[in-house]
Amino acid sequence: MAKDELSGQVVHGERVRLRPWQRRDTLAQELWPRYTDPFSTLWNIPRAIFFDDEIRSGWSTQRYAWAVEDAYQRMIGRISLREIDVRQGSARLGISLSQHYVSQGLGTEAMAIFLDYFFGPLGYSSLLLDVAAFNVRAVRCYERLRFEYVESEWRSAGRDPSLRLLEDPRYRDYLSYFRRGRFETMVEFYEMVLIRDAWMARR
Repeated sequence: MAKDELSGQVVHGERVRLRPWQRRDTLAQELWPRYTDPFSTLWNIPRAIFFDDEIRSGWSTQRYAWAVEDAYQRMIGRISLREIDVRQGSARLGISLSQHYVSQGLGTEAMAIFLDYFFGPLGYSSLLLDVAAFNVRAVRCYERLRFEYVESEWRSAGRDPSLRLLEDPRYRDYLSYFRRGRFETMVEFYEMVLIRDAWMARR
């Protein structure tokens, strides 16, 4: 069965299930409440992509996305794949969870059943992701799932209003994740990877 066909399947877990993303899900996601973390606007600073013609030729422009539903079939999250390298069998992960369902283990469960699906029926070899280093909750979740740190990348935060909070003593633990210059503030992001063998050994 082709990957396009496999990506249309529904994957079931104990408390959540994954199904193909639909147009109406995009509208529903826009209604999610804002995250309470004051630095959440910095979680998704886009990364710069540099590749030569050889790398470009191995990439697929196809993207895949799945909705995460709870036991009541409420759409609570989104998992996606992009930057798919057909030759290397790799892709880059995107994941978001509605604020109401954070810290309940639902995101971790959704990721676990997705990884079984990703490395099993979909047949991939490695999964990459990038995460804001100060988003400690997310980083710890990925580490529990056997993702490993590869390198750090520094991205411009522009003039995000949340940067003013770095002067607040309550957030002094965040300072090591920021490089503050006269004209620009940079935010540290971790590049992480999970290899198929590492995931299968965990299971």
